[in-house]
Amino acid sequence: MKTSTSKRTGLIDPSRKVVLTISDTARLVGLSRSRFYTLMQQGVFPMPLYLIATKRPFFDERLRDECLEVRRTGLGINNQPILFYPRRVGPPTTRSSKSSLRGKKKTPATNPRVLRLIELLKGLGVESLSPQSVTAVLSDCFPNGADDKADHELVGPVYRHLRQPP
Repeated sequence: MKTSTSKRTGLIDPSRKVVLTISDTARLVGLSRSRFYTLMQQGVFPMPLYLIATKRPFFDERLRDECLEVRRTGLGINNQPILFYPRRVGPPTTRSSKSSLRGKKKTPATNPRVLRLIELLKGLGVESLSPQSVTAVLSDCFPNGADDKADHELVGPVYRHLRQPP
């Protein structure tokens, strides 16, 4: 009998295992363990079985197949539709700890509107934006000022300006 192994880790492919842990199942359906637990509690995914001797949760082949079917169809076992967004592409974001922020110089206060615009643009996949660069692009796109415009009206022109070739 031939088993499928991962070349990088040498581990058996989780889709071939007879018994899966919660982590394996979450990984198999492309979710974090935390999100997977939340969706289990909401009734989207089936609850795991438990080994009486060890009290550890696990998924057998039938439950694994149900989880994969939920992910494939977007319909939970509770018959409620669930939307799965694609995973983010690129390096994972890191959070700064308070101790690492202590040594940094304070930057001058930035317009909160520019900060909101940066967050909206990051959501569209634009990275490495400084408040100064966004302020400059705003003045290029809106030479008469943008004070009378809502944030959502600014995102499109600024995004297009940033995406056009130099």
